Amino acid sequence: MSDATTRTTTGPDDAARAAARDERWRSRTRTIGVVGLVATVLLFAPIIAISALGEPAFTGSPEEIAAFFAASDEPWVTAAMATASVGMLAFLWFAAGFTTILRRYEGEPAWRSTAALVSAAVAAAYGVIDASWDAAANRGGIDSAVATYAFDLANLGFANAWLALGAFAIGCGWVLVDGPCRRRAWAGWWAIAAGVGLVAVRYVWEGGWWFIPYAVFWAWVITMSVVLVVRRSLDHHAHG
Repeated sequence: MSDATTRTTTGPDDAARAAARDERWRSRTRTIGVVGLVATVLLFAPIIAISALGEPAFTGSPEEIAAFFAASDEPWVTAAMATASVGMLAFLWFAAGFTTILRRYEGEPAWRSTAALVSAAVAAAYGVIDASWDAAANRGGIDSAVATYAFDLANLGFANAWLALGAFAIGCGWVLVDGPCRRRAWAGWWAIAAGVGLVAVRYVWEGGWWFIPYAVFWAWVITMSVVLVVRRSLDHHAHG
């Protein structure tokens, strides 16, 4: 009798707590998705605007590079570069939230989602700390040799950031294809393919091939952000 009474008394309370917990996760999951979308906009809107100034290719001549930096000595360009840095920080917030969600499904020890988060932090650190382009464009009209050095330094750092983004994608994808998230296995293989591609193109960084896995990676980020906004969870029990 007492056991039945206990079940009757505590059951609804337990169910209410579980429902409240699920609703908190749902709300935070939606927020993480919104952050991912905002990060993408903050990052790429200024990059696209700056490229309109005639950004040279990785193999651009010293004269082209110097002319590009001279044209970049504008207040709006400085603001755009700062906005791109904010976008990288927002991406880090997305990565922290997304890997926290993955940790629920990975179980302990959650080393893959943790490694993914650290990798994202490395990529974000490059986006925020590297100021070689900012410095080169700050005063305008710098010597072509110095401009070329700043340009190459930034682009090589960018290429190394592909490795960090690739590691983030591979870590997230590995969790998605292995565990309760198997309903999202397609997203896991997508992430792994993008991650492997980002690592591979680092070895041919001056060619134009880098853009393919880079675009695939950011398309995955956008897709997963939308999934987090419109779906209840990532696992195979999710509905709606």
